[in-house]
Formats: sequence, C-alpha cells, structure tokens
Amino acid sequence: PARIAKPEAATAAAPAHICYLCRRKLPSAEALLRHERQSELHRRSLDKQDELVAQHKQEVLANVHSLRKQLNDAAIDPSRCAALEGQLRQLLGEYGMAQEMLEHSRTLRGNGGGGGSRAAGAMCRRQPTSHEIRVGNLVLDLGAACWQGGKEVQEDRYVLDLDLRSPEGHAVAGFCVLDGHSGSRCVDFLTERLAGQLQACLSAMSSLTEDNLGQAVLEACAKLDSDFLISARKGEFMDGSTFILGLLFPEVGPSGGASPSQRPAGSCRLLVANVGDSRAVLCRATGAEGKEDGKQRLGSLRLSEDHKPDRPDEQQRIQAKGGSIAHHGVWRVFVPGQVYFGGRSFPRWGLAVSRAFGDLLLKEPERYGCSGVAPGGLVIAEPELRTAELDPAADRFLILACDGIWDVLRDEDAVAVCAGQTGAELAAHSLVRHAFAAGSGDNLTALVVAWRPAD
Repeated sequence: PARIAKPEAATAAAPAHICYLCRRKLPSAEALLRHERQSELHRRSLDKQDELVAQHKQEVLANVHSLRKQLNDAAIDPSRCAALEGQLRQLLGEYGMAQEMLEHSRTLRGNGGGGGSRAAGAMCRRQPTSHEIRVGNLVLDLGAACWQGGKEVQEDRYVLDLDLRSPEGHAVAGFCVLDGHSGSRCVDFLTERLAGQLQACLSAMSSLTEDNLGQAVLEACAKLDSDFLISARKGEFMDGSTFILGLLFPEVGPSGGASPSQRPAGSCRLLVANVGDSRAVLCRATGAEGKEDGKQRLGSLRLSEDHKPDRPDEQQRIQAKGGSIAHHGVWRVFVPGQVYFGGRSFPRWGLAVSRAFGDLLLKEPERYGCSGVAPGGLVIAEPELRTAELDPAADRFLILACDGIWDVLRDEDAVAVCAGQTGAELAAHSLVRHAFAAGSGDNLTALVVAWRPAD
C-alpha cells in the first residue's frame, strides 16, 4: 500500500510578487509581506472575500441539508440515490474548501499582529506546519493543521518540534496536540514550557531506556500541572487542557550502544502519553497471507484510550474521591456540591473529560467550599503511557488529533483519509478538512508523522 511520501522539491522560476486578492504587483517579497500585514486595502479585500465565502458556505450547507432530506426518503429510486450521494460528496467537498479559505484568512490576520479577537489562537497559527528530523535509522516527516472551525475562539495548540536529547546525546523526537478549555491560559502555559520541562526531566535520568523516558514524562506532567495550579490559585483561573504526546526514540543498549534486541541497529520505538480525550492512531499494514490479490491492507491501531468520565476505571476513581458522573449531552464528572470561586457561587461544576491539566475547581474542590470530597483531585493530570515498536516495513504513519476530529471520524476513516496524501502536512490538512465537512463544530487539530529509512 502507498505510504505518505515526502514530495520532491521542484525547481521553478522565481514568482512575481503579486497580491491576487487586491490585484496589485509589488516590487519585492518584503513589500508584498508589508502590504499583506499593514495595508488597509488588503484588510478590506480580506473582509469582502470572507463575507462572500461565508455566504457561499451557508448556501452549500443549505443544499447539503436538502440532499440529506431527499436521501432519507425511503421511496427513493436506487439509481437516483446513487446520483444524490455523488452530489452530496461534491457539496461536502465545497463546504470544506470554503472553510479552508476562511481559516487561511484567519491565519493572515493573526500574522498581522492584531489584538483582540484577531489574535485569538495566534500562537497555534504561528507554529510551523512541517518539520523534519532524524531519529535512529529513520527520517521523520511531520505535518500539522489547526482550524478554529465553528467555535468563537481557538483553544487548540500543537508542537511539531519537541526535539530532545537523551543523557547520552541520542535524538528523541517529540510532538503533541493540546486541546484547551475554559480559556487559553493553561494550553498556552503547556505549549511554552513543555519542551523545557521534558528536557530537564530526561536529562536527570541515567540513560535512555523505555522506563526512564516514561518516568521523565510522568515527572514533567506532574511539575507542569503543579506550576500552573499555583498560577491558577493566584489569578483565579478555571482554564484547563488535555494533551496527547508522542516521543519517538532509538533503541539503545545499557552502555548507550546498539539495542540488545534482535532488531537492526537504529531501530526505533514510540512512546505515547495521553491526558484527556485527544487520540493517537497508528496506520499499520496487515499481512498479505490468505488474501486473494496477495496485497497488504492498511489498518488502524489505537495507541491511546480516551479519558471519559464513564470509562469504568475512571468512574470508579472519581466516585472513590466523592465525585459523581452524569450525562448532560455527554458524560461529565461533577463536584458533589456547591463551590465558591472568584467571588461567585457555582451550584454544580463539571467537565467532559476525567483527566486534564489545570481545572483547579476539579483538582481542589475542597479548598473552595465543597464538602464530601477527598483530596487528590476528581480530575487528574497523570498521563497513561503506551509504547510500541516501530516496524517501517509495516507501520506507515501516526496520527495525533484532538477530539474534534474523533467525534465525527472513526480511526479507520482517519487512516484512509491520510493514506492517499503526498506528505504529512497535506495529510493533516486533508484530515481536518474531512472532519469539518463531516459536521464537527469544534476546534480541529491534526498532526501526522510519517517516516522513511535514512540514507
């Protein structure tokens, strides 16, 4: 089966410096950039374009609803049904493309350094969307896409280049997706400090082993959560964030040399750490044995389990601390009584995930007038860890994505969307676009990691 291949560099003539939106030719790249960032004409042109695109998006959505009503008609002729399904796929593609244009406009405005709502989520958009690094005998191609989608603010973040070093000097590639809630303070805090804290904890270990790397992640997460809660108490913040982290590292022996296993030198392993309901999914090819055509099939292997309050082990932990869970649209964890915070009274306070960073009221409700709850947190920031051997002959790529993706796409659907793309960045963009077209109204972030043998 086809891999996600990194596109070959193409040689082309130097482009003219033209703003096609404003129909203006500029003398240099610097002048074009200055025009896009500072020109009032460009801002008005963007406003007009956004207005037209938003209008077109609503027209497409109305047509989508109309087609779906026709498809729900039980008496519809099968041939007519096939034609309508084709039209529906085309319209959903148009719907996703329209949103992509709006997201691109948001990116331009964010890069313009504006304040207020224009700058919302600007940190996410300023991050690079592609990265390459060598680990062991693999070269990694990483790509990401981050859309605000249908929400008023952008609280998702991602990091492609958590490039760490083991105590022996081996490269460890790190990457993560973070999904903030109740504000962006916590998610921005994590984005800014995660790399430094992980490196500090890893450097304190004696060597690079699976156990030591996992311990470094546990210690880094505990420290980050503790430090943010200090700020949250002082500033009376209720912000929180989930995250899904991947660390790809080489197998090394006790002395820092080759792996003692039977795998080739330079073989790599993957550690996934999850806090919340973002998810990691590996694309793995299954064997051709027994297949009529003798070809391999691409499958999905989930490398994390969502932390939902109704997960039996999470529910048991929450109730043992005195908390409760209830279904209000989705399953949520609730404090058992009224809490007082920031000069306000909250008769009931809950969250739709059972693990997260921040979320002070669900970490320490007993400090804020809530009785009947034991110390230790109804919501915790301890990550669940899972490791896997990477077999480049079978494993194709890895997807990390927020719950806005997984709410509307199955694991195998996400793998199928990414598999046909050229390059990890295009795969991530395609996945985000498909999730939006499938009806997700959340912030949407996807990060894709592909690999190839090093020369």
